[in-house]
Amino acid sequence: MDRLEVAKGVEVTRDLALFLREERALVISDLHLGFEGALAEQGVSIPRFQRRVILERLGRMLDRVKAERVVVAGDFKHEFSRNLTDEWIEVKQVLRFLRDRVTPVLVRGNHDNYLATILGDLDLPLQERADVGGYTIVHGHEEVSTLHPIVMGHEHPAVKLKDELGAVVSVPAFLVTDRLIVLPAFSPLALGVDVSAYPYLSPILNRTDIDDARVIGADEKEGLLDFGRVRGLRDLRAALLMK
Repeated sequence: MDRLEVAKGVEVTRDLALFLREERALVISDLHLGFEGALAEQGVSIPRFQRRVILERLGRMLDRVKAERVVVAGDFKHEFSRNLTDEWIEVKQVLRFLRDRVTPVLVRGNHDNYLATILGDLDLPLQERADVGGYTIVHGHEEVSTLHPIVMGHEHPAVKLKDELGAVVSVPAFLVTDRLIVLPAFSPLALGVDVSAYPYLSPILNRTDIDDARVIGADEKEGLLDFGRVRGLRDLRAALLMK
C-alpha cells in the first residue's frame, strides 16, 4: 500500500511524507543534511551516502504523488552551532532539485539556527510555521498556539521490533490523532524514538494523550504497516520487559 487516508483529504505515504490532497502539498521532516560531516567533526567517519538516498527518496516521492508544494517541517540541516561546508553544498543541491519540480516551503527546526544564511542567495524564506489546508505545520520542539490540528516532526517516531536473532529493527512511523500528526524522520541516518517510550522530546507531544494514537509504519519496500494504537504497543513493551 502506497498511501492511506487518515483524515478527509489527508494521506500518509510510504515515502515518509504526509499528503494534503486538495492543496497538492507533501509534508516531510528531519532531513538532517550534513549529518556525516558533523560526525566527521567529532572524529567519527562513516560513508557519505545520505544526500544520495534523500535525493532518490524525493524523486520517488514526487514521481508517485503529483504535488505542487513540499513543506519541510524543520531540521533541514544537522549542525546546531554553525553551517558546515557539507551543509552549504547539500542544502543547496537538495533545494535546487526540489525547485525544479515543486515550490519548497521551509519551517525552522531546532537544528536550523544558521540555515537562513544558506538560503540567502536562493531567495527562500525560513518560516516559524506554515498554515496549509487547515493544518498548522511546525517542527515540534516548541509550543505553538493554534486552533488547527498540528503536523510536526522532531520526534523521529519509530516502532522497534526484534527479529528471531534478537536484533532490533527500527521502522519509521507516523503517529496520528484527530488533532496531531507526527511525521517520521526523512533522513536515513536519524535514529527513531520508540513510540511506546515516554516522556517524549516535544512539549506538544508530552501534553497530548496519545495512548489511542494510530501508529502507521512506513517501509519503502513493504509499504505502509498498521501497528494499531500506541496503547497496545506500550502494553506489549511492558509485557516483554517483565519476561
